[in-house]
Amino acid sequence: MKKAISRLVSILGFLIFFGLILSGDFRLMLAVAVDYVFFPLAGLKFYITVLIMAVLTGLYSNLIQKYTVDYRRMKELQKKISEYQKEYMEAVKQKNQFKLKQLEKRSEEMKILQSELMSMQFKPMSYTFLVSIPIWAWLWERAYLSFQNVNFGLATGIFRIDNTLFYVLTPFWGKIHVSEVVAIFPWWILWYMLCSIMFGQVFKKLLRVGV
Repeated sequence: MKKAISRLVSILGFLIFFGLILSGDFRLMLAVAVDYVFFPLAGLKFYITVLIMAVLTGLYSNLIQKYTVDYRRMKELQKKISEYQKEYMEAVKQKNQFKLKQLEKRSEEMKILQSELMSMQFKPMSYTFLVSIPIWAWLWERAYLSFQNVNFGLATGIFRIDNTLFYVLTPFWGKIHVSEVVAIFPWWILWYMLCSIMFGQVFKKLLRVGV
């Protein structure tokens, strides 16, 4: 039962991820759903909202990793696979046919171990998608709709948006809209990534993830 639930959650996580990529309507639907939960944050400056979401993301992603991954087993698998690959490469270089035949007998065992390792790596990712993607959709749609309204005067009736909340004073570019592109990405995405990485590392240390 536990395995079935875990598999279902993983599948849902990846379905949401691909839905976000393939369908703008799906992204908007997620954003509207999330707005019912996070609407109290809508009155804050957008960069503060992004900061709060980055902290939240860093916390739950590390909690998911801590309680869904057996790091002792993961390190054991990585070591076995690495040793096998090293032995195989050495046998190929030395053209040691006897050693290669011995190693080929263990190839199926290595495939099983690699499959187990991949599953361990993907599980926390799919769980994180299940929460992160709806949050990302909400942030994206709010920033995008404000940008559209400011530049093209389009209606933003889907959400209550105060366009003044979406401006930020930056060191090099002055006052800009959070959706303006800075170094390839919209500014708010760079801000999210910076905050997420920083707080992610803090929570990783505090929760001793991977130890």
